[in-house]
Amino acid sequence: MDFKAISILAAGALLFVSPALAGITAKAHVDTSGVNMQPAYPATALAGHEQGAVIVAAAIREDGTVKNVAIAASSGYDDLDNAAANAVYKWKFVPAMVDGNSVEGDTQVKIVFNPPDEAQK
Repeated sequence: MDFKAISILAAGALLFVSPALAGITAKAHVDTSGVNMQPAYPATALAGHEQGAVIVAAAIREDGTVKNVAIAASSGYDDLDNAAANAVYKWKFVPAMVDGNSVEGDTQVKIVFNPPDEAQK
């Protein structure tokens, strides 16, 4: 870390701020206001009682929409992975922020699939 950039004497404490930390930065993240829904369990996964977790990597635009998605970690089942990727692609995100401005950013989302309970049928 380069501590030569900025030094501030405040209340008797000497603070060092790296140029990379000078702007307040927030990573892109899922909008938790209720607009995003867990993807439905795929009908094609029922027969095999497939279950697992999928980690979807998403590139987020400045307006919070998804630019593209990729599977970062597979559940081991294509139908679960595809359901997760398709859902996340339609989700709304809070964009990354740098110095108070929205910017493109990346994030990851973990989606867990479990077979529906047979009693609910």
